[in-house]
Amino acid sequence: MHLRWIPGSAVSAADSDAVIAAVQGVSGASLQPMLVEVVDVCMSPGARETLLGMRFVSAVALVGATGVDRVMAAALLREQECPHGYFTSVDDAREWLSRLPVPHELEESGV
Repeated sequence: MHLRWIPGSAVSAADSDAVIAAVQGVSGASLQPMLVEVVDVCMSPGARETLLGMRFVSAVALVGATGVDRVMAAALLREQECPHGYFTSVDDAREWLSRLPVPHELEESGV
């Protein structure tokens, strides 16, 4: 899955809830990897709390471009139980995600 926040976006808790609902709607009970572009995005404390409060992906690769993006990504990634990383290139993030083991649920479903 690939989520691209529009640069300059302010992400709210409601936005985070919508992302989680959409991911769960598409993936069902199986967890899938996700690439998230966070270039020049402002995330509210409620949005961060919502995203950290639930494991809804098997791995996450955040892509940013600035020092501020890196700091925000560090705050989001430090409490993640799944494989995670920060990248400055979408291609590098995709490459990293592609090298991760396929989650057990995905192997069984043939995805």
